[in-house]
Amino acid sequence: MMSAREGEHIKQKGAKSSVPQQAAQGQHPSDDGSPAVKRSPRRQAGEESSKEKHPAARALEAAANPDDNRLKPADITNESSSEEYTFYDAEEYPPSLLSAYKLGQKNSSSAMQSSFATDEGGPGKGTMVQLVQVLRYSQSDWNKLKQELELGFQATLLTKEREWSTLLGERDKRLEQAQEANRRLKQTNEDMRAVVTEFEKTISQLQAEKERHKSDLSKTTAELEHDRDQAIEDLQSVESAFSDLHRRYEKSKGIIEGFKKNEEQLKQHVEELQAKLKKSEAKLQSLRSQAEEKLDRANEDIEQIKRSTKSDVARLEAALKKSEIRICTLEESLQRKEKENEELTAICDELIAKVGS
Repeated sequence: MMSAREGEHIKQKGAKSSVPQQAAQGQHPSDDGSPAVKRSPRRQAGEESSKEKHPAARALEAAANPDDNRLKPADITNESSSEEYTFYDAEEYPPSLLSAYKLGQKNSSSAMQSSFATDEGGPGKGTMVQLVQVLRYSQSDWNKLKQELELGFQATLLTKEREWSTLLGERDKRLEQAQEANRRLKQTNEDMRAVVTEFEKTISQLQAEKERHKSDLSKTTAELEHDRDQAIEDLQSVESAFSDLHRRYEKSKGIIEGFKKNEEQLKQHVEELQAKLKKSEAKLQSLRSQAEEKLDRANEDIEQIKRSTKSDVARLEAALKKSEIRICTLEESLQRKEKENEELTAICDELIAKVGS
């Protein structure tokens, strides 16, 4: 695409190239460089008819018409300015600002001379002296110059056409580049749209997976909360069971301590009983020895006093049986106490093992 600076440059070139074309078409540029306004067809026809007549012929016509020979200075100025504008040297084409300034000076001087001639009533009173400018070039020179100008204009036009064709070719290249860039951008846009579509699909899938994961998570959370509540209930039941077990343990501990005290007491009692048993055995042994001695003596005495000592023998036998029965009873009591002690010890060990676990 063409930039703004290139467009302004092309406009300036076109404006410069349009000046000779306007001169060839009869349109002279203004002082500020802008093209002159085209004249109306009626005015242009009048000017062409006035230009066709030679100034000398127009002077003779003015002399032949005395009613119209007293012209105003403004009319003289306009006529002379039109003549000066029509006839010019070839070196001054197109007319420059300096030539226009000189033309204005000539018009003003001619207007002053004509006004002096008419106001003072000199020899030219009632008539106007018309200054005629002699042509420097003939019609053939003018045609040749016109042909040269046309050739120059054609050469300039060809040059401008080449420049414009070059600029148009560059513009076409830039347009093709812009179209190619636009095509690439469209392709990139389509690719981006496809990527965005895939991305939206991925986002929708992720959202669906998120919702599914959220529902699964809510279900898992509900199950975990249920398990937590169940675990709390189990913990509370275990705590209550543990407190009950601890209470029972404390109670059993107190009982065991009582059993231990009873065991100690029983042990002391057993020791006392064993001591007593030993004493009883010693006494029994002594009694046996005494009994044997007495039995021997009794046997001796029995033989002597068999009939007289039957009552004593029976009494002694009864005392012996009583002592033996008492010894058996003490032994059974000792065995029973030892068995109870062993059972209590086993119960204590079992309770200690349960508490430790």
